[in-house]
Amino acid sequence: MSFWEFTPLLNKRKAGFLTKKLLLLFSFHFFYTIFLTAYYWLNWNESFKAPFVYAQLVPLALNATVIYLLIKNHKTLEGKSYQLTTPKKSDKYEKTGLSEAFSTELKTKLESLMENKKLYLNHDIRLDDIAELLNISRHHASQVINENFNMSFYDFINGYRIEEAKSILCSNFEKSSESISDIAYRCGFNNRVSFYKAFKKITHTTPKEYIQKAA
Repeated sequence: MSFWEFTPLLNKRKAGFLTKKLLLLFSFHFFYTIFLTAYYWLNWNESFKAPFVYAQLVPLALNATVIYLLIKNHKTLEGKSYQLTTPKKSDKYEKTGLSEAFSTELKTKLESLMENKKLYLNHDIRLDDIAELLNISRHHASQVINENFNMSFYDFINGYRIEEAKSILCSNFEKSSESISDIAYRCGFNNRVSFYKAFKKITHTTPKEYIQKAA
């Protein structure tokens, strides 16, 4: 792709910078030519002819460069609109063959499985397990979660786990003999650290702070 073909994809900042460079170039050419012309007429003599001719090579070179670029790219200039546009974001699922309607249907089925069978309580739940239950490929299972919930598989699972934990923590947890680590394990986490990390990410607070606020 040439520079001229790439120009429509430039963002406003780059386009503004390019405009300034062109303005400086032509401004220099304009004032330089005026200066030489005025100086030539004020200092006309036979000995000045040669230096003046050589000096004129600078604006001539600039003109030649601009003309060359315009001729070389005239087809592009005539055939393309140079309105600044933002490149369309590529969709990694564009060619998967999973329709929007079917994706929505799978989303509903997945939510039903999560709420009724509580798959998230399984410590070893994997994306492959979800794909098998939905009778689709692993890639399609990932697509359903990414497109419909705008999150990764593990964030999706942890979201349900944290909701389960919040429910337990608000149900007289302080009067029970369970520890927070016990709650974490009950909700599907394998250790206290991953539970705290997920809890803070989703609720923006720690389990203990959450209990205090809920009390």
